Amino acid sequence: MNMETNKPKKVVSPSRAVWRTQMDKGKYTPHRVSLITCVVNQFLTEKIIDFLISIEITVYDETGRIIREYIRKRSFGLPGDKITFESSSTKLFRFTVQRQSAAAVMNALVHIGEFHIPGRGSLYSQELMEFSKEPPVLNTEALTEITKQFPEHELINNLACIICVLSDPGSGDQIARIALELGICVPVVTRGTGNDIRDQLGLIRITIPPEKEIVHLIMPDQDSDSVIKILIEEGKLDRPGKAFIYKTPVSSGLIDTRLKIGKQKYPATMEQIIAAIDQLKSDTSWRKRLDTEFEKSRITKTMKPQDNCEISIISDEARIDALRETCLEVGAAGAVSSNVNPVLISEETSITMIRSAISIPADITDKVVDRLLEISTINENNTERIQVLDSPAAYVRNGL
Repeated sequence: MNMETNKPKKVVSPSRAVWRTQMDKGKYTPHRVSLITCVVNQFLTEKIIDFLISIEITVYDETGRIIREYIRKRSFGLPGDKITFESSSTKLFRFTVQRQSAAAVMNALVHIGEFHIPGRGSLYSQELMEFSKEPPVLNTEALTEITKQFPEHELINNLACIICVLSDPGSGDQIARIALELGICVPVVTRGTGNDIRDQLGLIRITIPPEKEIVHLIMPDQDSDSVIKILIEEGKLDRPGKAFIYKTPVSSGLIDTRLKIGKQKYPATMEQIIAAIDQLKSDTSWRKRLDTEFEKSRITKTMKPQDNCEISIISDEARIDALRETCLEVGAAGAVSSNVNPVLISEETSITMIRSAISIPADITDKVVDRLLEISTINENNTERIQVLDSPAAYVRNGL
């Protein structure tokens, strides 16, 4: 028997391949960093900003909304409950730190933002490669002083982030409702603008609007593939030009489990119980419940997963168009751009910044990064950043 055939297939990391390629060339140095994302309840925003400013981190915030299920008694004393889905404003803070500092920053944020309490928000970290003038730095002395007062908090591992880019107005609410009914996580919805030429020309006589709704779902990795298939099936996302879905790995974090708001029958809510068990086990595999009922569905036949890579570009408005056009020239279509605001504004930092994210096949990642670096101004200023993150599954039929 040939033992070679029994060996597991080696997983290729596009971001690691980019790191090796650029290190060999010696012109640009990719930094191994952790991207930390905070989805913060509005009343905690000021506390989070104060902490990030105190440790001197460059942060970009984006406005979004979270959607929860609200349970109320029916009017006029009628029996039963009335269930509605309502949204509220939230802030997404994104910033990178050197990987050796990520655990301390995450631990401080857990306590300052009270992310261990359901309803406060979500916090997670992802490992990626970043091209910038200098590696991210922070005030380690200030961080050490702050972290002294906090005990170490156990984070959850083996998570995934599913990103749904949707073209139909209002479809973000539909996907959010499906996610809530599955009991997976609290959906976060942001807005963006598509940059693919098909957004302007239309597809099969259907005008695809450039405005996009982006739904972010943080969940246990073991459920992610099943959730994607359910979202595609129930949301009818396999129709031409309707949506694009991909997932990225999450190193560690805490998920907001307060899916429902309303009168509670017991001293502890189900969300509090789930959060407590997650923290005890530092994992979510104990609550895997989604089966493979969709494995044999038409979705599996038409929506094939493929290894992809997410490339994010952060630049000012004057530069972002040239960078996006470069992506199109090398076959990387479908970028979605959002306005982000730098929390710390230095002399070099423009007030208006754009974050443009694109999911591309792994086999062209090196080519895309090469072209972006050729026209970038990374070596001259610190405002431009290119981030490369693995995306082990992207479900594609007809792009946006």
